[in-house]
Amino acid sequence: MCQSCEVLRINGVLCHESGCPDAWRDYDRECEECGCDFRPEERDQAFCSPCCAAAHYGQECDCESCETFRRETCPAEDDEE
Repeated sequence: MCQSCEVLRINGVLCHESGCPDAWRDYDRECEECGCDFRPEERDQAFCSPCCAAAHYGQECDCESCETFRRETCPAEDDEE
């Protein structure tokens, strides 16, 4: 499961060792811009998509690839409209 630590099994759940530098990979985060949950690809990633990052910093990003990425990552967002 993890190349940085010895994986433990606690009550049947696989867990990282205390202090494992890669433990963040197993937890979802809430996007700081749109609020949807996402699995980060980088340790300090705060946004689910490039569109959300651009919006957070006051920039325009309406490119097709960003819109597609956002629809796939945050399907609940389409239901709200």
